[in-house]
Amino acid sequence: METATNVNPPRKSKKKAWLIAGAAAVVVLGGLGTAYAKYDLFKSAKTIYLQAEAESMMKFSSDASKAYGEYQDYMKPYLEKPVHSTTELSEIALDATIPDPQAQKILDMLGKAKFVMQSNIDEQKNQQSGNLEVHLQDKKLATLEYFMNDSVMGFKLPEFYSKYAYMDLKDRDALKEKLGGEELPKRFVSYSDLNEAINFNQDELKAVMTPYALLYADSIKDSQVSIKKDVSFSEEGLKADAREITVTFSDQEGAALAKQIAEKAKADQKLFDLIYSRYHNVATLMLDSGYKVEEISKEEFKKNYEQAFDDIIKDTEDTDAKSTDQLRMVVLVDGDHQILSRKLLLDEKEQKDQLVYSSVSYDKGAETYYRYSLHNLSDQQSGEMSFTYRATEEKDKTKGKFSILMKETDQPILDLSTTFETTKQDKKTTGNYDFALVVADEFSSDPVALTGNVTVNETKTDNGVDSDGTVKVNFSNPTPDMPKGFSFKLKSKAEFGKALEIPAMTADNSINFAKATDQQMMEAQQEVMQNADKFMNENAELVQQFMMP
Repeated sequence: METATNVNPPRKSKKKAWLIAGAAAVVVLGGLGTAYAKYDLFKSAKTIYLQAEAESMMKFSSDASKAYGEYQDYMKPYLEKPVHSTTELSEIALDATIPDPQAQKILDMLGKAKFVMQSNIDEQKNQQSGNLEVHLQDKKLATLEYFMNDSVMGFKLPEFYSKYAYMDLKDRDALKEKLGGEELPKRFVSYSDLNEAINFNQDELKAVMTPYALLYADSIKDSQVSIKKDVSFSEEGLKADAREITVTFSDQEGAALAKQIAEKAKADQKLFDLIYSRYHNVATLMLDSGYKVEEISKEEFKKNYEQAFDDIIKDTEDTDAKSTDQLRMVVLVDGDHQILSRKLLLDEKEQKDQLVYSSVSYDKGAETYYRYSLHNLSDQQSGEMSFTYRATEEKDKTKGKFSILMKETDQPILDLSTTFETTKQDKKTTGNYDFALVVADEFSSDPVALTGNVTVNETKTDNGVDSDGTVKVNFSNPTPDMPKGFSFKLKSKAEFGKALEIPAMTADNSINFAKATDQQMMEAQQEVMQNADKFMNENAELVQQFMMP
């Protein structure tokens, strides 16, 4: 008997086949999704570019928020609590060959001197007080005491005069009449006052600026964006695979975008309120404090605000419709959609590839590198203003360098470069900074050039911060009348929450500048002269060293 072959698979086998096919589909689609997100398959050059801008902006915003938060955490105890600090400057040394023996004596004595500064600051109450002591050969030589609140400022030299000399801004009319000069304010403005006047939260700023980012994104056409894959980013030894994206703006496209932004900003009430409210806060603070400033009305401010954007709009309408000039933005983007570098290049009829701006933002693993540069169109080879920062983290240690460069020709106006190494362990932070500085001298063709080193050790305590450090400076090209270098040591201690007390001014312990009579001034002068003689006698040996041989 012949048996027929059954070509239909069992139901169980068919179900298994569908499961395998479904799983395969999931893998394929998942892979395509990953490829879409990671490798940008099916994305247009414009989409890849805008995603890179968005990702980079979010990272920048996150980094800025973190840095601002760290700054606020650092400043918080100084702004919210009274702070008592002691700073000591000692071991002053000058590397100099002085032909004048008397001048050399002064330098030798300076090496034995010590300056001690006691400071008390209460930002909440706008009060501060303290004293500066001069020590010589382990002996306190003289003291300057001072205090200040929002309307009274005074000082005392106890070795020469037993009373405080002070001025009260409530007597500002009498002070102006007696001392002359400009009108004095009603009160002194503090850092906290200004900070409160201009402070804004990041969400407020983000809400105002986001529509402009969207406007920019919507204005970009596919034809303006091109992409070149498989290129390499390389700078300062840092390398990464990247894609080169070029966004081109013709004169007409650039003018159209500028006009859209200006028109939107002109009508943007939120942007206006953000700017005007800070201006009004500062102006009101200064006026209420008695400073001589002129505040324009909100209507006048709005008129000036709108006029500024009207001027921009007019400039865009004057653009030559036949112009072939263009601005190119070239960005290198990595596989994580982060913009590694950016260049703005101006192409004009007579000259192409003029570099206007360039930047690098590299943050991968232990390496962080930032550079921002503005370039001089009239001197592409020499003209530049740039800031550079690079750091490498290794556990608790960070090594790096930063520099600031400003130059119009081959000779810099300012060239500051610093290498550093910092270490954080528990509550202690140490830092070592080597720097070189070159500054143009308007009175000489030779710049002022120096090198130096700063060391810092800082330890957080339960209620403050203790720190010490050294400063060494060497001049690279000193003139005959200049020292070759100098050095000193610093030591400080800050305590948070220590109450501050300002002495009450009475007739027995003070003299008011504005109300002092001729008799009081004469008595004060006599006391100062008597105490000066006493000071000379008590420090006769010291005074003798300053006398001519």
